[in-house]
Amino acid sequence: MKKPSASASMAAKLQRYARSKVAVAVKRAPKSKVKRRSHVTLGPCKSTQPLVKRSRFSWLPPWIHLYAERGSVHRCWEGHRLKKDRQDGRVHRECIFCEKKQDSGSSILACRICKWTLCTRCADERPRLPPLRDDPLFHGPTQPRLLPVSRLNAAGGNGTVIICPGGNYEFLVPQEGMPAAELLASHGIRAYVLRYRLLPKYDLQDMLDDLEAATALVRSTHGGPVAAMGFSAGGHLVASLSIQRQSKTKSRTAKQALDAQVLVYPCIDASDWAHEEWCGFSNWKECYPVAKETMLVGREALCGGDGFAAPPTLMVASTADEASPPKEHTDRYAKALRRHAIPYTYLRRDFGAHGFGLSGGWTKRCISWLQNRGFGSTAASLVVDGAEGGA
Repeated sequence: MKKPSASASMAAKLQRYARSKVAVAVKRAPKSKVKRRSHVTLGPCKSTQPLVKRSRFSWLPPWIHLYAERGSVHRCWEGHRLKKDRQDGRVHRECIFCEKKQDSGSSILACRICKWTLCTRCADERPRLPPLRDDPLFHGPTQPRLLPVSRLNAAGGNGTVIICPGGNYEFLVPQEGMPAAELLASHGIRAYVLRYRLLPKYDLQDMLDDLEAATALVRSTHGGPVAAMGFSAGGHLVASLSIQRQSKTKSRTAKQALDAQVLVYPCIDASDWAHEEWCGFSNWKECYPVAKETMLVGREALCGGDGFAAPPTLMVASTADEASPPKEHTDRYAKALRRHAIPYTYLRRDFGAHGFGLSGGWTKRCISWLQNRGFGSTAASLVVDGAEGGA
């Protein structure tokens, strides 16, 4: 066996020391905390305070940096600027987005370091996300807010959908926010993106308070019905709201906070967030202690145990998802829905890897499902869905 170097041994010791300190902090964490009331407001982002200090921007995960999709300057996934080039049929591969290889000699944008290739059509027509400095989901860490779409937000439509992006409860993924709200708005369904508070300064209860307050604000402003659409961790948040409502009322017949919910590759079983190796936090030292202490509240009920509750549900899960495998998450949730006779539709097939967002072909079914439940500018008769094992 190769003997580890002195630097490697020292790094391992420092890591064990840091984690032992975190473990002590967890043991010493208070059993309860001062209630921090949620003050959700509605309107465009006004905050200029980022989620993390600018000195730590270089440590952000690539799915937040998103060099390839942010701003007006085209870059590769690693942040290298793309240069004008010609498809030679040998060195340059197919376009990273449309996955089509351009004819030899055609104009392309390419990274000369990592061979990233972008066709001119995707460069010109593919919507771009705002740069990090202008991303409303990356600002306002202490200010929960309902963000409207930029254009007319289906003002005369029936009902409202609240979008809850994922991001491991540490960040908010932009592709799962405004693009989803704009898609719904384009079909006459009013939608807002909820910028809820995040780890490590806030815990699951704070996030649930934000969603509950947002639901009440939307209902008082626009009336019902009200639905929430959650992606990944956002799906866990949306599904947890009904569990919390039932635990408060102690009644299975109590009215749900939501009239419907859409869960897209949701993380139903929260156990990974309480596991020091699998939690996946960028800021492990600060986020993990809070997650371990609070994220497992309601886990048994959410996985189908005593206290399970949910409104009519549409779920989208991919058999290629290794982060939230259907067998460990959505299959269990679907089984609980069926056992409690709660109407649901379950779209389960290979939509792609975790984080496929609006791609994969599930959005048309989702729009139709929402419209059939009374959402949108065109009134639709309410229906009761049956369980569907796949798409």
